[in-house]
Amino acid sequence: MLRDLRRTLGLWRAQAGWLAAGIAVSAGSALLGVALLALAGQGIASALDGAALGGGIAFLLLRPLVALRPAARWSERMVTHAATFRALADTRIWFFRRLADRLPGGIGLGRSGDLLGRLVSDVDSLDGLYLRALVPVISALAVVLAGAALLAGAPLLAAIVALPLALALLLPLLLAPGAARAAAQAAAAQ
Repeated sequence: MLRDLRRTLGLWRAQAGWLAAGIAVSAGSALLGVALLALAGQGIASALDGAALGGGIAFLLLRPLVALRPAARWSERMVTHAATFRALADTRIWFFRRLADRLPGGIGLGRSGDLLGRLVSDVDSLDGLYLRALVPVISALAVVLAGAALLAGAPLLAAIVALPLALALLLPLLLAPGAARAAAQAAAAQ
């Protein structure tokens, strides 16, 4: 599984700038969301506590973040999808070049459309690797690391906050190999 991931990421090496930009924009968007939650909570807590100045400052800082959040989400969608489309285009080019080198006479007349359709759908399924796996995991990791860095002055609080989040990030990675084996066995049984 890791070998396949490394190979796929190797095919996408030419688009590393786009892929990294998508992850950076996604992490920034996630951090904006956390900042919005934190400032809103601080503003409400200050208002309930009677500290008008603290609550007022928090609510003043909320305005630019509220304006930036939709722009950040839009940018995230645009950059990550552009990166995905570019990476998939590179994968298709690599695949069809290799196919042409190995089958100079073509793939034959019988059922070539079925084979082509299957190959295209297999390459298209790789969009989930970047958009639904790598970007969310790395963005969530950035949020956990930022939270741990902000709470560095209070190590116990940092551990209480960061450890469950880090474990939640690791759980899918630990369960994925078993799920992949089960899916392969189910496919082989059919």
